Amino acid sequence: MRRNEESETYDESKIKTLSSLEHIRLRTGMYIGRIGNGSDPDDGIYVLVKEVIDNAVDEYIMGHGKKIEIEIETGAVNVRDYGRGIPLGKLVECVSVINTGAKYNDEVFQFSVGLNGVGIKAVNALSKSFRVITYREGKYAEAIFQRGNQVGKTKKGKASGEPDGTRVQFTPDDEIFGDYSFELDFLEQRLWNYSCLNNGLQLFLNGKKFVSKGGLLDLLRRE
Repeated sequence: MRRNEESETYDESKIKTLSSLEHIRLRTGMYIGRIGNGSDPDDGIYVLVKEVIDNAVDEYIMGHGKKIEIEIETGAVNVRDYGRGIPLGKLVECVSVINTGAKYNDEVFQFSVGLNGVGIKAVNALSKSFRVITYREGKYAEAIFQRGNQVGKTKKGKASGEPDGTRVQFTPDDEIFGDYSFELDFLEQRLWNYSCLNNGLQLFLNGKKFVSKGGLLDLLRRE
């Protein structure tokens, strides 16, 4: 039986080049593992939260910022850290262009728990809405995205009285994650682990505080 001639055709027209954004959305599992709907602690929506928190923890590890605030309401996530903040002029690139970041520079980040050059970009690409604000030395820059594409122009201005750091707000894309929901118990366990592995770091989830004085000993006792 002869195969369909169309299916046998393999030429230049069949070769596709995807942008980084398209690749993340088409091959989501390569970046965040399983997708799921939030019913399992390894589901993708928790990986998105982890990637944002990892960046904040990296700031703490480098001696900048002792507090991370996380708020989750009706499927939307809001994370505020008090680190150095993303350089204002590179805000858009740092959250949307793969392989862009300071974690390749050992003078800036000697240690890192986040995905170098990928993590926050994957969060952006896989979010229905994504907003990032960076505060540095009394100034701010703000950018808004939808499914990884910037909406409007980057805003910049004065931020008098606002401590340095970064705020990331995102809503996972229901086109990818379907009818998802966050289980706070899963997130609380993750935050407890963060606090035990980073003595003195204060994490807040919807106002609930997580901090460890005993470090790994606290973690072992809890287990």
